[in-house]
Amino acid sequence: MTLRPSTRAIALALATSTMLLTPAFAEEGSEPGFKLPAAPSYEGDGWSIELSGRLNYDYTSADADVAPGFDVDDTELRRLRLGVSGKLGSQVKYKVEVQTDESDEVYFEDAYVEFAPTGSKMKFKVGQQRTPNSLDEQTSSRFTSTLERAAFTDAFQFNRRVGVTASTSGKAYTLTAGLFGGNLEGGNAGTGFVAAARGTYTPVMTDETIVHLGASVRYRELDEDEEGLARYRQRPFTHLPGRIISTGRVGDSDMFYGVEAAMIQGPLWVSAEYGITQADATTGSDPDFNGGYIEAGGFIGGHKVYKGGKFDRPVVDRPVTEGGLGALSGVVRYDQVDLRDGAFDGGKLDTFIVGVDWWPTKHSRLGVNYFNADASLGTSTSGLDSNFAALVTLGETDETVDGFVARLQFDF
Repeated sequence: MTLRPSTRAIALALATSTMLLTPAFAEEGSEPGFKLPAAPSYEGDGWSIELSGRLNYDYTSADADVAPGFDVDDTELRRLRLGVSGKLGSQVKYKVEVQTDESDEVYFEDAYVEFAPTGSKMKFKVGQQRTPNSLDEQTSSRFTSTLERAAFTDAFQFNRRVGVTASTSGKAYTLTAGLFGGNLEGGNAGTGFVAAARGTYTPVMTDETIVHLGASVRYRELDEDEEGLARYRQRPFTHLPGRIISTGRVGDSDMFYGVEAAMIQGPLWVSAEYGITQADATTGSDPDFNGGYIEAGGFIGGHKVYKGGKFDRPVVDRPVTEGGLGALSGVVRYDQVDLRDGAFDGGKLDTFIVGVDWWPTKHSRLGVNYFNADASLGTSTSGLDSNFAALVTLGETDETVDGFVARLQFDF
């Protein structure tokens, strides 16, 4: 019998949760713990191979104030990813990851080789990789403060592309720049040419306090056969419904400028970003769209970690594998993206998010986010969820979607 993607996702989630929550005793007289499998790895003379993977399985419950047909009560395999990484000699590293989701399609995520010349601070990466933009975008989805990234990173279509980057770093700074073509999977958000760069500076870095400052830019130009097809749109936070705001097809190219700041003080943190995208419109004046967020959060029984210009895997002081209770984290975020300028009215989305996560170990997470997404719908129906497109057609100007997203997460 062939399982549908959603059925298979449920089976994976149940297997993972059973592994996470079933206690076992390592040996007589020891504290109770959990037996978790280690990531398989192999080493030889000058080479290594390590397997990795992650599972994000979501449940969403949400409804809308105005649209009568909008009602979300469903589960989703958000990510199921497998990867292999390692080294070839002392100068070359590699990484290849494939991913599937509820669509049951398999596609490449990262697929690159990195070369670090001996005696140099420079590193060169060739292959499919993220363009260097945004603190929230550079941080792995395993470690982001909320279960979905900031609205502007999706609306402005930050993604992975095949390209070449050069980077360097020191104790208090990072600098990365690259040239890119399209994504291996194609699509109008992943074609054409991109040039991007990001720099970060850490003026304060002590055991208790870290201060992060950063900025990034990106120039994007679509292929000739995709000219005029660039559009900017976004969902009401959760990934399950379609888009609630959209500009429609407006341009051939764009330029993004973004700034970012963050601070970690013991178990507490704050973070903020703001970005502007200047679109080269096919008709009329060129619009400027903007977005950003500000958040504050804290840990009990652990703390957030900063490494290499982004947030990294958090510390869990007493994981369940050592007889502890794991760690709790909480966050409050205000997020906005504005797709209105001049003659272009793609709408505006203001989202308030409250999140709580339990980290049984540093490799596992059970999270819940409440969100309230308040939208000015704009005038375009291009690519919208049918419920919201119907509202725009009827002349409705405002809509609010609120609900909860819960996630089971595990990686190795």
